[in-house]
Amino acid sequence: MVDLNNLSDAWDMINRLDGDEGNEKDKLYDIYYHISTAIFKYRLKHDLSQTKLAEKLGVTQTMVSKLESGDYNYTIEQLWKVSQKLGFKLNVEFEEEAEDITEEYLQKGKREADVIPFKMVVGS
Repeated sequence: MVDLNNLSDAWDMINRLDGDEGNEKDKLYDIYYHISTAIFKYRLKHDLSQTKLAEKLGVTQTMVSKLESGDYNYTIEQLWKVSQKLGFKLNVEFEEEAEDITEEYLQKGKREADVIPFKMVVGS
């Protein structure tokens, strides 16, 4: 008979089986979730059907459904177009971790003050 009090937590087991790759994917899914809920909230706030939002965006209702699902792999161009049409601010940050850069340069004998991290921010 199984002792129900000593069962391991299901999420702990999933994390152990999934490893770091799963944790990295979680970060990606968090981004998808943020984008999809922002589009969904916009549609509700402005009392729009998916069809009406599709007309505003110049896409099909099916595409709006995909955008709101959180399971869609957006391109930066698509996000930029959506942001322009809905009046959203779009920022994309693509940068190295500052600690990694500093440590690498210090190991090469450079001063910390010489370290200039690469950062690209695109905003609209």
